[in-house]
Amino acid sequence: MRKNVKKEKPIGSGWKKLAPKSSRRPASRAALRKRLSSVARISLFLVLLGSLGYGIWWVDKLARSDSGPIDLTGPGIPISGISFHSDGVLSDSWFDNWFGPLRGRSLMELDIDEMQESLLSEDQISFARVSRAFPDTLRIEIKERHPILVLRLGSKTGNFQDWLVSPDGTIYLGTGYPRSALSLLPSLSVDSSLLRPKKEGQGYERLEGIPTVAPLLDLVRREYPAIYRDWQVVSYERPNATDPGAHVRIRSGRVRNLRFSPGKYGIQMRRLHYLLLEPDVRRSPVIDSIDLSHGRSVFAKI
Repeated sequence: MRKNVKKEKPIGSGWKKLAPKSSRRPASRAALRKRLSSVARISLFLVLLGSLGYGIWWVDKLARSDSGPIDLTGPGIPISGISFHSDGVLSDSWFDNWFGPLRGRSLMELDIDEMQESLLSEDQISFARVSRAFPDTLRIEIKERHPILVLRLGSKTGNFQDWLVSPDGTIYLGTGYPRSALSLLPSLSVDSSLLRPKKEGQGYERLEGIPTVAPLLDLVRREYPAIYRDWQVVSYERPNATDPGAHVRIRSGRVRNLRFSPGKYGIQMRRLHYLLLEPDVRRSPVIDSIDLSHGRSVFAKI
């Protein structure tokens, strides 16, 4: 019989079986840092995402709470003064009466846009700016229309009411004008058909012919003050320079009927001034009529 004889294995063969089967090598330091950096970025993203979610939840909780609106402006300081500036006759006392008491209100409680629109709705005011001067001053700046004519109209009660007319044709009830200043203005005589009541509120629409007449009054007031002081009543008919029948009529103490054509007022006034210096005209206390509306020809009736 043959005996089974075991072959002896080499000494090192047993250690080979104990070696790890994985082929991965130990991680280097650079790879380890890269892995840690990735983990850190993911962790930071998760933290930010959680913070965003918590913020949304907190805002939603505030919105649903019954604590009322959030005041982001802080406690308001009551208005301590009003800075009021105007280029006309309106004063700070007028504004106090117009606006009423402040009653401890702060700047942020006032709607300055609405206040500005309300000021502009006053016919005497042509420009208005309302602003806040923190912490406690309200600033008002306005520009006013100035009157060039007085329009006297009868009222339903049988009395008369004087309206003022500005160079742009605005008709308004003036406030703050001295009576002595208004007495120096000529009166306006206008056909009642040209007075159109406003659809809303008291007053009348603008007179379209006044912007054509206004340059004449301004010129005479500045350069011929003695003649201007004698003018009493101004009227016009179709004051359009292209209309052959258009004219502006003046009644004064010296000249009962003075007629101009619309436009080129400087030339016409020089002719009038020269004519009034003529010896025959100067000797006459009252002149019946002078017509300057026919170009270079001047017609006078003494």
